[in-house]
Amino acid sequence: MLNLFHKDPARLLHEATQKKERGDIDGAIESLQVAYSAIIKTTMDHTVQTFLRLPLYLQQAGKPDEAWAEFNKLLVSGYPNQLEDRDLWPMTRSQIYDKMRLFLQRENRPDEAIRFGIFSYLSWGEGLDAQGRLTELRQHRSVKSIEKRLGALLKKASKAKKNSDLSGLVAKSLREPESMDYDSIGELVANLLTEQELLSK
Repeated sequence: MLNLFHKDPARLLHEATQKKERGDIDGAIESLQVAYSAIIKTTMDHTVQTFLRLPLYLQQAGKPDEAWAEFNKLLVSGYPNQLEDRDLWPMTRSQIYDKMRLFLQRENRPDEAIRFGIFSYLSWGEGLDAQGRLTELRQHRSVKSIEKRLGALLKKASKAKKNSDLSGLVAKSLREPESMDYDSIGELVANLLTEQELLSK
């Protein structure tokens, strides 16, 4: 019984939180990794947020390369006991992109943070479309909603003047969610942001 208690995922996840709050980030990472191993052996459902803790803890521990690898692992392979529902995957991916955005902001890489913030917004729109949530999708596609979201991203990077151009790109992409090419969109975003830098010199 004692061994089972020590392998209880909920307890281990709570333990990781407590260790992080005490400043023991390496211990918190270890508890998370043990918790994930325990989760694999169960049928319990967890959201992606449970597994997004590890890369953010790794970043805090001064291991950005390992953190980024964990993000990409989630994007490519998903996470243990993930629900097999294709319509839910874009929403999950949106949450991963958003934490990648946060990671990049903390690493003082503002242009890349903007790009992943946009990816998060687009992926959420894909999910709304896939699930047939048309009222929410119309709101998500509205210029007002797009500009509000991008406004927050661009303000952090001191590039508010690019809101109109980037909002246009996002709106255009959301009109055809089934054919979105994130690599191409990322290049367009980077070009628009670089253009802003050149014009300001």
